[in-house]
Amino acid sequence: MKWIERRKPLLLVVITALCAWLCGFSLPTLLERGGEMGRILGRLFPADLGYLPKVLPPLLDTLRMSLLGTFAGALLALPLAGLCSGRASGHPRAAAALRGLIHLLRAIPVLVVALLCSFVWGTGSFAGAFAIALYALGLLARMGWEAVEHQDLGPMEALCAAGCGRWRAFWRACLPQVLPGYLSDVLYVLEANVRHAAILGYVGAGGLGIILNEKIAWREWSRVGTILLLLYGVVFAVETFSSWLRRLLAGKTHISGAARRGLWCLGALVLLWSAATISPPAVTAGGLTVFRGILAGLLHPDWSLPWNFTKQGVPYLCLETLAMTVAGTAIGAVVSVPIALAGSRNISGPWRAGVWKLLLLALRTLPAIVTGLLFIRVTGPGSFAGLLTLAVLSVSMCCKLYIGALDAMDLRAVRALETMGCGRLAVLRQGVWPQAKGPMLSAALYRFDVNLREAAVLGLVGAGGLGTPLLFSMNGYLWSQAAAYLLGLLVLVLASGALADRSRRRKM
Repeated sequence: MKWIERRKPLLLVVITALCAWLCGFSLPTLLERGGEMGRILGRLFPADLGYLPKVLPPLLDTLRMSLLGTFAGALLALPLAGLCSGRASGHPRAAAALRGLIHLLRAIPVLVVALLCSFVWGTGSFAGAFAIALYALGLLARMGWEAVEHQDLGPMEALCAAGCGRWRAFWRACLPQVLPGYLSDVLYVLEANVRHAAILGYVGAGGLGIILNEKIAWREWSRVGTILLLLYGVVFAVETFSSWLRRLLAGKTHISGAARRGLWCLGALVLLWSAATISPPAVTAGGLTVFRGILAGLLHPDWSLPWNFTKQGVPYLCLETLAMTVAGTAIGAVVSVPIALAGSRNISGPWRAGVWKLLLLALRTLPAIVTGLLFIRVTGPGSFAGLLTLAVLSVSMCCKLYIGALDAMDLRAVRALETMGCGRLAVLRQGVWPQAKGPMLSAALYRFDVNLREAAVLGLVGAGGLGTPLLFSMNGYLWSQAAAYLLGLLVLVLASGALADRSRRRKM
């Protein structure tokens, strides 16, 4: 075991190299055709600003889906957090079973849920809002029960001993402790959901994705630039406002009581506007027939596919998806380290950090499917394009989390080393790295968990892995085949997530 611990970095490099080889990674191809990516990006700007009026209505649909879906998911996840905690509910076995259902829900990519909803209810923003609500429900329920498990439940137990019901005791004693952190998590999820909602139109679930898909297919790159520019502005505004709200929840910013009530009223009005203007579901006889077909297929998967060991079988596709995720996450996590150092105000100062954060926000704004399409222009369809896409997505998220860890570290050790005359490299190695390596590893493992689901989304544009046959079979109404591929994805996500959680707990 000690031998493995000492050589763990080398082992990770070997595993990453093997995964990249399995995905067909080719450095000569990147060097030869990498300029194609630059040429496409150059066509995005200057953007066609005359196209803005056409973009605003689907942009409002995207915002409505994000707000309504996040609110509905957060509202349902709050009581589920208490029920999923064995300590809070008093029923450990029932809580464990409910946590298992939540894990299954989280394993299904939001784009797959949106596609299923569009088959049943028809195209429109309701399907997208429903898919986002399920995604937010699974993610926030998990965050919530983990927060409950780490709280001091002594006051709650005291109320129960005094004759108060367990549920009432939870709401009075435990909920006030976890609510500020829970609301902060809701704001983080809302930021992510704005980006998710922007691509749901690819499967007919409303929002910007519909026209984004159309303009990319027609090679109208200046209009694609207009859509991305507007999306960047919206994401910047949402992240800025949510960051201010998180500081307010943490007590770092203060406003008057009247201003707080005004914020609550504004939030209620925005939610009412979202609910009143979103497209209603269209339940038809055809939709019910499709729903019955989906259920029949899920209950009777095509068992020949899990035992098919060719490149079209579930085992190989699972291996390819895992290889894409491992190599993409590892490359992105390593590349993110120097970028995060440049983007941290503790390391580089506020001005340089601000510039880097704006650049990273632009990278995070770029939808996964658009990134995948750009890399397919360079490498062609397949898992190589998926690997590069996941690496870029990992950089965008890991940098944000890394910078947060660097900005929150204790600077006394760093200042002491600088006072002693140590060089910059020595300060980073002795003062920064010991504090940052734990949060950075945790962030990389979290991104790995997310990338497994993103890999299925990339299948929509042919970027390899399980996602390609899964989405093709769903679009062809081949529900038994889709169920087999979805089963493989669920097993892969749950097993890999369990290993990542175990590694994260060992490092904490």
